[in-house]
Parts: sequence; structure tokens; C-alpha cells
Amino acid sequence: MDIENLTRQSTIYTSNVWFCSCNDANEGGVLIDTGCDPGILEYLQEQKKRLGRNPVSQIILTHNHYDHARLLTEIKKEYGTTVYASSPYATGIDRILSDGDVIRCGIYHFEIIAIPGHTSDSICIYCPEEEILFSGDTPMMIWGTDNTYEQAFIRGFEELATKKFHTIYPGHGEIIATGVADLIRNSLVNLHKSRVIK
Repeated sequence: MDIENLTRQSTIYTSNVWFCSCNDANEGGVLIDTGCDPGILEYLQEQKKRLGRNPVSQIILTHNHYDHARLLTEIKKEYGTTVYASSPYATGIDRILSDGDVIRCGIYHFEIIAIPGHTSDSICIYCPEEEILFSGDTPMMIWGTDNTYEQAFIRGFEELATKKFHTIYPGHGEIIATGVADLIRNSLVNLHKSRVIK
């Protein structure tokens, strides 16, 4: 799978927008979030002209914050994409996601892990074929034990820890590609030592 950050050169505040090419000549790729930089619309138009077909067929929102979902309406209208999100309140959603759902694109599977914490509708997306994780704004680095977490967040993080992945594609910042297993393991230890509420 080819993965490109469409907002890597953005000059405005936006989330990372990960474009996943599923290597299927008959199927468009997947956008993980849409961000809010209009430059993405130009990129997708260029890809449509180059490929002779819609470049994107599916959008998965990691959560419904403005910086992650602002361009959803425009992209859906232009390309007829199927939109997935965990929030029942977002507009333009075709399918509400639940923990454990799987979305297919070509030979790849995108497994949904519900991990409410940053927002009530926050999810992470795991691709077992590539052993990668799209984390949205879910914090992966839990450095200490001074914070308080809800049980649902702990459960979601415990689920993450059962998955095998070597690279994390976050909602903001740089790709994490070294020491991932240790990072997740240490974060989980700190979570278990932190205050947990129901």
C-alpha cells in the first residue's frame, strides 16, 4: 500500500490527511480524515485527470473535529465517496462505525478500534496486512501516571496493545516508526498505574 500525507506542506492548521492507495485499478483509495486545507481538492483533481477515474472511493474519519473533517462535504460531493465515522452526529456519514468493524479496500482491511478519550467518537484504524496504525488524535505516548483516564479509553488501548504494528500514522506530527512496540507497552503500563474513572 502506498501512503501519502496530503497535508505535509500545508501552511494552515490542519490534521494530517493520509491517502492510502489500495493498488486496485478498479477502486479508488481511502482517505484517513479530510483535513481543512483546500489544496487537497486540487491534488485530488490532478489525480483524477491522471488516472482517468475517481482517485478516492472511501473516507474514514478518526473523529469529527473541524481540523480532521472540514473538507468532507466537498470531497463527498465531487467523488461520491462512502464516508465512515464513529460519530452519530456528523453530517454526510454513510455508515456509523463500531468497535471491531472492518472496511475493505482492495486486498487491505482497515480494522476499527474504538478508543474514546480525545473525543467520544475517537477511533484508531489498524491494517493487519501492512502492520500499521492510523491513530488520529489518540495519544500514543503516555509518559506518566498523573492523569486520569476513563475505562473505555483503557479498554481501547489494551486492544491496541494486542495488535502487531511497526508504524504509527498520527493525526498530527511525524510518523512514528521506531520503538513502537516499546512505546505502546510502556504507555499501557503507565495507564494501568494512572487514576481510572468509569
